[in-house]
Amino acid sequence: MSQRSASVRVPATSANLGPGFDSLGVALDWTADVTVTIADTPLPPPDGPIAGMAASAAAALYRFAGIELPGGLTASVETDMPVGRGLGTSATARVAGVLAADALLGAGHTPDELLPIATRLEGHGDNAVPAMFGGLCVVVNDEDELVHLSLTPPDDLRLALLIPEFSMPTHESRERLPDRLTRNQAVHNIGRAAMLVAAISEHRYDLLRTATGDVLHQPARAGLFPAMYQIFQAARDAGAFGVYLSGGGSTIAAFVDDAHAEDALGAMREAAAAHGLDAATRVCHLTATGAQLLNGAESGS
Repeated sequence: MSQRSASVRVPATSANLGPGFDSLGVALDWTADVTVTIADTPLPPPDGPIAGMAASAAAALYRFAGIELPGGLTASVETDMPVGRGLGTSATARVAGVLAADALLGAGHTPDELLPIATRLEGHGDNAVPAMFGGLCVVVNDEDELVHLSLTPPDDLRLALLIPEFSMPTHESRERLPDRLTRNQAVHNIGRAAMLVAAISEHRYDLLRTATGDVLHQPARAGLFPAMYQIFQAARDAGAFGVYLSGGGSTIAAFVDDAHAEDALGAMREAAAAHGLDAATRVCHLTATGAQLLNGAESGS
């Protein structure tokens, strides 16, 4: 049996950053290595949701290119990234799938050409863009075109992550979001999203407490996560600059420096435990490195 594989390394991401709903995202130095394999005969199905999404994304690229699917197509993944915790796992998988399939096809599409396919599968670009390109990303839909800009994140800012054991599926949490905002609510989030990007760019981390404020999605999602605001406060009391719900949750992300990272993690753990919640923790750097092709197409038999 002849088969070929391509492997891609893609970062986890954190989206929204508080006020930047569907518009802001950042890549983290927490990665998944995804390998897509094709053969002329059937292959074992992907094992697990990340591998399954990567394989589906790879198949989507074949269809986009108008090329018949191979007799066998599967994917495998090496990572400890959790699923359904607001860390962009589905975007990671889909970006990996389209990049690996492009390498297997030898199509030579650029990341910008592949991004719309990954975004269409993902549903929104605030995770797909940083997964593909890395950095702190601003994402805007303009007449069905995804316009994006990636900024190099600072070296001295970290994200302290509290990752609860329970998941908050994006489709479920999005159903709770309001259909309308008042003018004051719109101004609240617009100003804070702009301030957040400026504060990070100018290293004015003292402004992040204000800049991470949100009235659009976090209040609604707090109904699925009643301890959320108490955990936010615990992190701030321990020295975090600003705190927000990562993506659709359930991960809580706190902007910290090295001096306060462990204190913030400990405070969030204690606050979560006080509400009967088990959670893992991790400190991540913000990274300018996006998806990387690790190898081309290896032949085997």
